[in-house]
Amino acid sequence: GKNSKKKEQLFLQLLTAYDDAISLVSEDLKEYQNMKRGPAVNTKRFECCNLLGFLSFEKLKLCMKRNEDMVNDLREEDCRIMKKNVGGRKKVDKASNGGSGGEDENSEAKRVEEIAHLYDALLQDARSVSNLPGGGDVNRFINAEDGASAADNAGSMMEEEKLEDEFLLEANANVLRLRALRCYYVARLYASSTLEKYVEASKLFEQALTLSVEAAEEIGACQDMDGGEEYMESMEALEKEIKGAKFRAEACAYLARSGGGSTTKSSSSSKSSGGGGGVVAGRSLLSRLDDFDSGGKTFHLVDVPPHLEPIPCKPTFFDIALNHVGEFPMEELQMFVDEYSKEKQEQQRSGGILGWFRRG
Repeated sequence: GKNSKKKEQLFLQLLTAYDDAISLVSEDLKEYQNMKRGPAVNTKRFECCNLLGFLSFEKLKLCMKRNEDMVNDLREEDCRIMKKNVGGRKKVDKASNGGSGGEDENSEAKRVEEIAHLYDALLQDARSVSNLPGGGDVNRFINAEDGASAADNAGSMMEEEKLEDEFLLEANANVLRLRALRCYYVARLYASSTLEKYVEASKLFEQALTLSVEAAEEIGACQDMDGGEEYMESMEALEKEIKGAKFRAEACAYLARSGGGSTTKSSSSSKSSGGGGGVVAGRSLLSRLDDFDSGGKTFHLVDVPPHLEPIPCKPTFFDIALNHVGEFPMEELQMFVDEYSKEKQEQQRSGGILGWFRRG
């Protein structure tokens, strides 16, 4: 809407302003670097270096805020679609009706892939934050440029460690948080119906769970981190999501190994072969109680209204016989049918008047 366009215009204006400011400060810093060193020049160079680091930090912060808002909107949409698919009855695949059944699956994979790409960009910006110039003391800055020994810088380093550790802790905690989120969505991409690499997805879910636990610990160690409580809650919620997704990936991997996978390809092959170990897409739980069938991607308890089923034309006779058909082995029944068909063919071959008496 109009608000989103205004926000986008404001973002571009701020980004341009930061770029202009960074270029101006960089030019001033180059001029001071070419000047003869002295107390005043060193101080100016130190101030320019800190100002350059601050402007770069604010620019990265602005880009990260915008990307994080975009990825949060996509995550909310993803959660809403997943709840709708799990809570309600999923539509039967279009493949069972003769159409293309991969539209919803492809859109889900594209959405997850877009979220993973955004977390890639966020992760690069978060890593750049910890490598920004600036900070520290003027003397340390001059000694570092002059190539002073480590013993000369030891005193100033000890005093500045307390100030710098908090910034580095927050930056590293943010990197771990984004790594966990990115790993989770990459794992979901591997577990999607377009790839179906469930073993790799399970391992990635384990890595994402480890990263989320480490990120929660690092965020808890930061005292005055902006949005620390919100990040902690998001990591706890992510751990629950990862555990559920990992169990689903392991179940799909088991079904794929045992021949009860949930792809439409296996369903078509099982229908053509007549085997009972495959998947018939769209079957309800009530109709597959005695079959090793996961139900495919369209799982529901019962069909409402129930599907039409053929019934015997004379229920008085055929219903009683139908109850006992399954008790006989299929091989013996097939042998009986084959023998009967052979006898019938031999009788038809014998012609003439005597043939009628033989048939009787």
